[in-house]
Amino acid sequence: MTGRMPHPYLALLLAVWLLVTMMGGARADETVTYGADGSPPITLMVSISPTVLDTHGRPQPVLGRWLAHIADKARVQLLIRPHTGAGPLEDLMREADTCSLGYARLPAREQTVHWLFEVKRDRLVFVTRHADPFAGSLTLLLPQVSGQLGAPSGVYRTILDNRGIRYVVIDDQRQLARMVGSGDPRFGLLIGGSLSTPEIRSLNLRVVAELPEVGTWLACSRTMPEEVRRRLELVLRTPQARQLHREALSTLLPGTAGDP
Repeated sequence: MTGRMPHPYLALLLAVWLLVTMMGGARADETVTYGADGSPPITLMVSISPTVLDTHGRPQPVLGRWLAHIADKARVQLLIRPHTGAGPLEDLMREADTCSLGYARLPAREQTVHWLFEVKRDRLVFVTRHADPFAGSLTLLLPQVSGQLGAPSGVYRTILDNRGIRYVVIDDQRQLARMVGSGDPRFGLLIGGSLSTPEIRSLNLRVVAELPEVGTWLACSRTMPEEVRRRLELVLRTPQARQLHREALSTLLPGTAGDP
């Protein structure tokens, strides 16, 4: 074909290209959901941790089976949303349709949410490169760590702010571990269970101090409709849901599975 392309044909090609581009973007940004369309939607905040999300940003399969069961039996739709530093988790948890999968049970939060189910208990650990010369206790570490620390949002923000420690927010714990392994920042604060995952274990980091173990819960906003909250509570305590929860723990955090 020679000469200029007919204008209508060019317009058609442009329209097709735009449609394909939009469809591709929609697939790339698709929100992971569990439960039937038309059920009450609940935004479930999750951490960007290898024990929660895989490298594609989707819930680990064994965890997904538990969440799918909860959504189906409680007749809700769970919309999975990774939590980033865009805003304090405490603010998001005031929304009536919001829950958190791993909400740390701290005294300051005790009366602000409904605590539905303890998911796990875990350590909060300070890590550095294996060759780093630091040696000492948590008391010796804290005066040095301010300004040299990377930490995710959520419970970390509350704990570190209360201690007056400056830190850089790096929500993806895989990325944070890699950065610490490269020496910048010098220290990182991670969930202890993340250290056992292959991609972080291979970095040869070492724990230099840890904070007291904290319980993390599936918690929901105080303003959530009572009927919806009650359905979630009842399902979470059924034998089948508990079994799926134990299977998730035994796979993702070996040695911690057991009834909360």
